[in-house]
Amino acid sequence: MDILTIGHSTLDIYMKLQSSDTTTSLSQEGSQICFYHGSKIPVEKIDINPGGNALHVAIATAKLGLKSKIYSELGDDEYTLKTIKLLKENKVDTTLCIKNKGKKNNISTVLVQGGERTIFSYHEKLEYRLRDWGNPKMIYFTSVPEGFEGFQLELLNYLKQNPKTILAFNPGSTHFKKGLPSFKNILEATDILFVNKEEAINITKEGQLLNIHKKLQTLGPKLTVITDGEKGASASAKGEIVGVTAYKTGLPVMDKTGAGDAFASGFLSAIHYHKNLEESLIWGAINSGHVVNQIGAVSGLLDKKTMENIVKENKKPEIAK
Repeated sequence: MDILTIGHSTLDIYMKLQSSDTTTSLSQEGSQICFYHGSKIPVEKIDINPGGNALHVAIATAKLGLKSKIYSELGDDEYTLKTIKLLKENKVDTTLCIKNKGKKNNISTVLVQGGERTIFSYHEKLEYRLRDWGNPKMIYFTSVPEGFEGFQLELLNYLKQNPKTILAFNPGSTHFKKGLPSFKNILEATDILFVNKEEAINITKEGQLLNIHKKLQTLGPKLTVITDGEKGASASAKGEIVGVTAYKTGLPVMDKTGAGDAFASGFLSAIHYHKNLEESLIWGAINSGHVVNQIGAVSGLLDKKTMENIVKENKKPEIAK
């Protein structure tokens, strides 16, 4: 097994709204989408896709040629069956998709308009624990439900017993809700850390990019990767910092859901294929740039051959050190 992703899975129902039936406005908190309560809002397009950070990364790395498995605690309803079916269709090993009798599966409704999305999410209370994970070359640990602290200790013990396994960590919303002390121990064991710039500033209280990377690495991670939306991304290890511009296909941005997961997947897949830091950033940026041209976090993902052709033809983002 090349990579085991760990985190919750959902079934995402995407609804692209007709702009003529809603209004948008700006406030100090950001843009707002408005419609009358009790009204019937026409939907232009609907898609059903698997969701969740761990699930997105499992599918994306599988498309890029890795042997991918996901450990996720699921419900035991029709949405669970649909989620597992979608994973299998995308060549992800589902033997660690654990059904919990009497529980509902996580489900989200995603409203998409103007390239942005609003998510209504339901998360079932599910308990994660140490399972028979085998010996993956890499573990990608991300969003898990509240009460994750005990599971993190089990994960740390597993890593101590399997020192050759690379740990990539992308803190989820529950981690940030609990605060740095709740995941400081996992940072100490992290080989590759993925965060966006806002999250990185939240952790470090720094504002300058180089200082942010340095501060993150004092917490344990050997390699830090920071994404910054349309401004691109940067990575740092052993005193070196490399930046990459965002990759633009020339097509309109339809939905930014899963852009970060696509980036992490491209980056980790390149690392798996022994690419250097610059090439890994390029793979991440290209994968992310294609995902946002489609509705959902899966439809625009690239396979290995397509990725290699794009890089070979030099249709790639710029590198800036």
